[in-house]
Amino acid sequence: MVSASEYFGNVWKTLSTTWGGMKITGKYFLQKPIPVQYPDERLPIPDRYRGIHYLEQEKCINCLACARACPIDCIEMDAIRHGKELEWVTFTLDYQKCMFCELCVYPCPKDCIHMGTEYALVTYDRSELNYDLLSFKGMSRDARIRKKEAEEKKAAKDAAKATKAAKAAPAEEAPAEEEKGEEG
Repeated sequence: MVSASEYFGNVWKTLSTTWGGMKITGKYFLQKPIPVQYPDERLPIPDRYRGIHYLEQEKCINCLACARACPIDCIEMDAIRHGKELEWVTFTLDYQKCMFCELCVYPCPKDCIHMGTEYALVTYDRSELNYDLLSFKGMSRDARIRKKEAEEKKAAKDAAKATKAAKAAPAEEAPAEEEKGEEG
């Protein structure tokens, strides 16, 4: 059996918590609504919002850490390495699979993939949800210049080795011929 004091205590607790909730509801109920004319206007987005990814392609070293960290394998990246320079082929993210967990951001050693504040993934065709995050394909202008300079240095180094080897070869042959002359 429930005692009278316990019963009235429960009634009082119910009324006080209901009154507290109704005060909050009443405060917002009496405010005039503020319409937002989307897409021309947008509500402010928190700093740590997890939206559509963006890539700082110049920083990326194609280490595949983000692709390995993704639990559902929605990141696909492909690049051709020319020494230290990268020639980008693809860096796609499939938003049909992505769950916006942000697990791809943290393992990146160069901090080049980020979650943005854009959230509009509205489309009529699902194939459009496979986003290419590259801002350019191939190599950047600076990377092409650095690659060309590295190739020129390598060619000069190889030419120097070849001339050094050519000079050393006759010098080695001459003593061998002298030895033959001495023996005969």
